[in-house]
Amino acid sequence: MFDREFLRKLEYLDVVARKILSGRIKADRLSARRGTSVEFEDYRSYSVGDDLRFLDWNIYGRFEEFFLKLYKEEENLRLSVMLDRSGSMAFGQPDKFYFARQVAAAVAYIGMSNLDDANLLPFGPDLDDGMGRLRGKGKVWHMFDFLGGLEAREETDMRRSFKRFITKERRRGIVVVISDLYDREGIRAALRYLRSRRNEVYVIHVMDREEADPPLRGDLRLVDSETAGFKDITVTDALRKRYKDAFAAHGKMVESFCLGNDIGYAQAFTDIPFDALVLRILKRGGLVA
Repeated sequence: MFDREFLRKLEYLDVVARKILSGRIKADRLSARRGTSVEFEDYRSYSVGDDLRFLDWNIYGRFEEFFLKLYKEEENLRLSVMLDRSGSMAFGQPDKFYFARQVAAAVAYIGMSNLDDANLLPFGPDLDDGMGRLRGKGKVWHMFDFLGGLEAREETDMRRSFKRFITKERRRGIVVVISDLYDREGIRAALRYLRSRRNEVYVIHVMDREEADPPLRGDLRLVDSETAGFKDITVTDALRKRYKDAFAAHGKMVESFCLGNDIGYAQAFTDIPFDALVLRILKRGGLVA
């Protein structure tokens, strides 16, 4: 999955990302809080206990009053890549999880190169510990080993996973969710949790072509890939049409919800090369914009 050719593609994506995102990343770092960067912001009167290093002696010489210089503070800008590792991601050939791990590696690599650090956080029934504080390109092979060792299994609980994420990660940042978005409890409340901390959220909706138009007919037993529950049905042309309409409606619902809540959204069919997908998202201004 991750070889020298894959790394070459990541390097190309990183070059493109630097050209597209360089100005925006600098703007995102500037915080409303006051700190110790080189960019002057304002003055305020001195109070007992303030750091004397920031006294403006020129103003004292003119008015014989103490004033402190205030500066804009630069925030660390963190990227968190949340990767769905639930059982439904194992569908397809190659499966959705194979594709999703490639996309996750590409997005994290851009974050490692251009931002302060990146997190890789798999989730299923709960949020995994993952890999944190990935900073610089030197850790890329450790990231590949970590992703290569993951398996798609168990159920999906996005709400529980995302709620735990915002409890642990209190700083504002960029959050990229890579998932097929199959959750019995729905996705709306879960995604609202991510937005509650003013995070910039982007959803990459992973799908397989056979999910959109399954080649099924006749008497079948359908088995849930996450719970092992099953249902015996007879697939007719009319039922296939109802299913296809429902699948398309689900995708439109997700897209509409994301756009209505200031969440970036991209559909990602697994027959599209991962680098072509990430390049398209970058050129559309996604991930950071």
